[in-house]
Amino acid sequence: MTLEVRGVDAGERFARFVVPYLFGFAPVLLVAFTWSPSGEWSGAELIVRAYTLPVIGAELFAIVVALREGLLRAMRQWRWPRPVLAATAVLLLIAVATAVTAPSRIGATILTIYWIIHASFALAMTHLADRLFKPRDLVRALMAGFAVFTAVFFAYLAAIPDWQAFDWKYGFMAFSHIRHAGYYLGAMAALGLGAMAVAGRSGERLAALLLASLAFGMALWTGSRGAALAVVGSLVIGIVLFSAFRAVRTWVTALAGMAAAVAVVRIAPAAPSNMMGLTHAVQQTTGGDVTTGRTAIWTNVIHAIEKRPVFGYGEGQMSTVAPTANLAQPHDVLLQFALSWGLVGLFCVAIIGIAYAVRAIPSVRREQGALVPIFMAMTAIAILSLYDASLYYALPQSIFAACGAVIASRWGAAAQREEQPGLPHTATAYP
Repeated sequence: MTLEVRGVDAGERFARFVVPYLFGFAPVLLVAFTWSPSGEWSGAELIVRAYTLPVIGAELFAIVVALREGLLRAMRQWRWPRPVLAATAVLLLIAVATAVTAPSRIGATILTIYWIIHASFALAMTHLADRLFKPRDLVRALMAGFAVFTAVFFAYLAAIPDWQAFDWKYGFMAFSHIRHAGYYLGAMAALGLGAMAVAGRSGERLAALLLASLAFGMALWTGSRGAALAVVGSLVIGIVLFSAFRAVRTWVTALAGMAAAVAVVRIAPAAPSNMMGLTHAVQQTTGGDVTTGRTAIWTNVIHAIEKRPVFGYGEGQMSTVAPTANLAQPHDVLLQFALSWGLVGLFCVAIIGIAYAVRAIPSVRREQGALVPIFMAMTAIAILSLYDASLYYALPQSIFAACGAVIASRWGAAAQREEQPGLPHTATAYP
């Protein structure tokens, strides 16, 4: 009996720290495996970067741990709404079928496998967060991982031998395109603002504000005005939904932190690229082409959808069926789903998404605490997906899945409280 108890305790400690922190540090591992300030990439580094292998590795690790901790047995006990089950089954069938019949089968198959891994990872994190680690563990892991990522970010900048000759668009660390950094940075900025709002101690509030301001400023420095807009949108939603943001001091401090980040970026050395920097973001926002060509992209994609509206073409087929420059995705998640899986697939995604939101928002509002920063990060990615590709690439998809899963893990605890009214509610302060 003693040995069994010790084994469980060891497993709990292992899952509580290793699973969330391995996930939180996956972007750092991605940098470590693709470190090339000279801009000269080996074939292996290009593969690691293109397929975001450390992120997928962290997801697979969590899935294995969850399976060992009884994931399949637990899933049989979960309450699945019938419309969600039906929509999920139909969507999976469409995704697999279109991958097999897609014009570019290899690309569609790889991306479909990635979606299946992300979905399995979400189930795994739901199970593990319910049993072995807490929402605050994921928040702290993401914040710690971003703190190290920030240090590496500046070290990488210092290590670039020639800023003028460096390929800032495609040669930057970890990301196959500099704008993809904004998906991660926007999510971390929103996470930091949420953590600041619910922090119980002044030191934690200051650390969270610094993290949010750094992420916001780094996003602007890379030219990602879309990420900055998503963070502002997430803050507005936070003020509307959560009492933690209602205090004037909280949201004024958040705005002050973002303003300070803008001021620092304004005077910081800018990369010699017409895609980067605060000046570029301002010019694009105030210029004639505010959407930077998105309306033309969307029109082209809509025409392609009209030719095959029911089940779509399969994942990642835009360059073949709706070619626009060298783009792989339509910069809009709704068009992305419709192009890939047709209007039927989009309808299935809507059923799943609406059912999730209807339950998730009241859950976060009720418990608040560490769920607020998790929800904020998730919201920033969702907002950004409406005009960019934050739900097309693996890293933001993974963060979105993990955050959504941890929120869903609390539904079991809420149901248990309803059955046993004496159980306490989660504290609103972020411990």
